[in-house]
Order: sequence, then C-alpha cells, then structure tokens
Amino acid sequence: MIASLFKLSNLLLGVALLLTGHGLQLALVPLRSELMGWSPTQIGFLSSLYFCGFIAGCFTIPGLVSRVGHIRTFACLVIVLTAAILTLPIADFYMAWMVLRFLTGIAIAGLYLVIESWLNEQAIPESRGSVLASYTVIVLVGLASGQLLINVAELDGDRLFMLSAILIVLAGLPVCLTRSAHPRAIPAAKFSPMLVVRTSRAATTGSIISGMVAGSVYGLGPVYGLQSGLEVLTISFMMSLTIAGGALSQFPLGRISDRLDRRYVIMLCMLSGSAIALLALILPASLIPLLMFVFGACALPIYAVSLALANDNAREGKFIELGTGLLMLNALGSIIGPMIASQLMTRFGPQLFFGYHMVVLLLGSLLILFMIRTKEASLNQGDFTLATTAAAQASFQLDPRVEVEESDSVEDVGDDLDPDPGSAAEEDI
Repeated sequence: MIASLFKLSNLLLGVALLLTGHGLQLALVPLRSELMGWSPTQIGFLSSLYFCGFIAGCFTIPGLVSRVGHIRTFACLVIVLTAAILTLPIADFYMAWMVLRFLTGIAIAGLYLVIESWLNEQAIPESRGSVLASYTVIVLVGLASGQLLINVAELDGDRLFMLSAILIVLAGLPVCLTRSAHPRAIPAAKFSPMLVVRTSRAATTGSIISGMVAGSVYGLGPVYGLQSGLEVLTISFMMSLTIAGGALSQFPLGRISDRLDRRYVIMLCMLSGSAIALLALILPASLIPLLMFVFGACALPIYAVSLALANDNAREGKFIELGTGLLMLNALGSIIGPMIASQLMTRFGPQLFFGYHMVVLLLGSLLILFMIRTKEASLNQGDFTLATTAAAQASFQLDPRVEVEESDSVEDVGDDLDPDPGSAAEEDI
C-alpha cells in the first residue's frame, strides 16, 4: 500500500492543492456575495448554478479528453477555473457571477475526472481500496483547510481570490509534470434514472436528500453565519468542523452498516441530523460550530452509505453506471436544495437555514422507514468503501467493487491490446 501511494504522490499532491484552493473559493463566494448585498435567494441560485455546471462537466469533459488528451484538457481547465475566480472581484455584478459559477462547476468536474482517471490507471487492484480511501481523505482535508484560509485576508479585498487561484494553478505542476503514461480515455457518463430507482428506492432517496443538505450547507452555511452575527473566524471554523465531522464519521458508520440493514443506518443518520438542526434553532449561537460538527457527522456520510446500499442490490456489471446515476441524483439535490433553503431564509430569516435541514432530513427518514416496512433488506451485502460526493464520476473506477467488472472485460478482450483507448474504456463500462 505504501509503495502504491508513494508512486501516486505527485497526483495526490495535485489533488491536495486543487481542493484547498477550491475549498477557499467555496467559502469565499457566499461570504463575498453577502457583503455585496445580494439576497440569500440570489446566493442560493449561484450555488445551484455551480452544481448545474458540475453535471454538465461530467457529460462534456470526457469528449474533450478523447480529442486533445489529458494534459491539454487539464491545463485548459486550470486556465478556465483560474480566470473565472480572478474575474469574480472584477465583474462584481450578478449576471457575470452566474456565468462564472457555472463555468467553475464545469472546470471542477473536469479536473476531478482527469486526476481520477490517472489514479485509476496507476492503482493496482490490490491497492484500490487504500488509494480510494486516501483520495477521499485528501479531498475532505483539502476542502476543510480551504475554509480556514478565509481568515488570512479581508473579505472585501482581492487577495483571497488571488490565493485561491494561485493554489489551483500550482495544482497543475505535479499533474502536468508527471512521467506516468497517459491513461485511457475517460468513459462518458452514462446512467439510467430508472435503473437507479429500480435497484434501490432507499439509496435513491438517500442520495437526493444528501445532495439537498450538502448543497445548502456549502452554498448557504457562510451566509447563515454572517446573518446570525458570527465572526468570519467562527464561520470558517464552523464550516471546517462540518466537513471534519463528515470525514471522521464516515468509516465507523460504514462499518456499522456492514453489520446492520444499511437502510436503518441511513434513517438514523437523517433522524440524528434533524435533531441536531432542531437543537441549533433553540441553543445559543456560540454552540453552532460544535453543533455543525455533529450535524456533518450525521448528514454528510448519507451518500456513501446510500452508494453501498445500491451496490448491494445491483446486478453484476452495473456498479459504475449505478454509481454515476446516484452521483447525478445527488447533484440534482444539490441544485434544488439551495434554491428552497435560500427562499426560506429570505422570507423568514437566517434561522430557517436549520429549519430547512430539520424538515428535509425528517421527511427523508420517514420515507426510508416506509421503504423498510414495505421491502425486505438485501441479503447480498458487501463491504463499505469510503466515498465522497466531491469527486466526479470517474472515481467509481477506483472503487474495489468494480474489480470484477474489469476482470470480465479483460477476459473478453484476451491478450490482444485494443489500439483504440476509447473502445477499451467503453468495454470497462
């Protein structure tokens, strides 16, 4: 495992720098938007547009990679993302920010896809679980660290935008200078919504609810903090603790779900998150950062457990297609969630940030309970694997649960290598 991680150290370093810069701009955009006098509804719509771009990137970037290659695609996306971030403080009017947030979503999805396809190419089957776990941890640590960087300069200046852009540009160095062979073409995102629903209604519900919660937390959490009178330092710690809570609880909750019906774990996570949101409505504001740590520990792992649940019910050879479908549903929830939460905050005040999460998670838990009572649990329960919605659809190639699919593909091809990398990628799906 150590040897595999050392071999991939340059790519993982690029991930760390990219996600730190990305985490900084994720925190900075809603805070700067609030300072510019925009309403929570407008800020929530900016968050939704980011996730719209993310979905668009998952479908468009694979074709670009097949035409110009990984290095050129990565360099182009770094340029687009850097330009978008640096343009934000210059074009300080709402229509421009709408376009820039959409472009940011496309670029981030594409950068994930390129890096992850490289990681997949270099990871041997025996080390895939360790590589995916390390990648997930680096993603979450990078996002959390980026939130803390919001304190190094004033919100109303340009330095934070410049720092975010610098980190993202530096992320290109270890990737563009790697001596590793170019990976195969990235498979185009393919999924059937009905396949996801037929495979597991509970996993579908968990993925959508998880997106509705996570999208609102990232997009509107800093806005809630400012409108509630919290200092910027406190807000940055609040957001970092939320991500840290989700990261630390994912593995133990996953292991518990290996021993119990995963639907009960998803339901209990939703109920616990709803209870924490209720406490946040009635307890003093000074306790909000601690409560957000517990809230993140309850709500953010729902997606990973839902992915494991879907795989328990999946037909052989459908894991990547199913995983991509769940990711798209999660992104759809991330589009819808900020729109609803921002409307409530605009009409009734910042306290509806937690009111929204309390109701959404409670309704989700009731839906899961209904599904538990109407359908028996799957008897084909596999092992839980760490996962993160921050990554794009190519990360499913890293998952150990896809090894059987790849083995079957190799047997079909035989000893002859396909000269067309794109067709090889299609066979992997």
